[in-house]
Amino acid sequence: MALLCLVAMPLAANDLSRLQAILLDAQNDKVTIGSDAWRVSGNEAVTLANRIKGGKAAAGLHTQVRKMRDAAAKGDAASARDHASQALAFANQLEK
Repeated sequence: MALLCLVAMPLAANDLSRLQAILLDAQNDKVTIGSDAWRVSGNEAVTLANRIKGGKAAAGLHTQVRKMRDAAAKGDAASARDHASQALAFANQLEK
């Protein structure tokens, strides 16, 4: 059981780091992100967010990541970037 805990903590930290990188990339307005890239990034972000636990901050993270994915799927890049920014704030709270 102790071994499982030691293995699970680095995996959760890795998930959070990967999610933060996706959220940072999603906010980049200097490049045009294609619809396929938005779809893949949004789906990966949701998968990673679903594996992260942590109370209200995690719940807010999950909500904003889903909203980011949904906005991206509709082609609303500005809204997707906004939700990515909000999600990143929650992710940063979990990092502490």
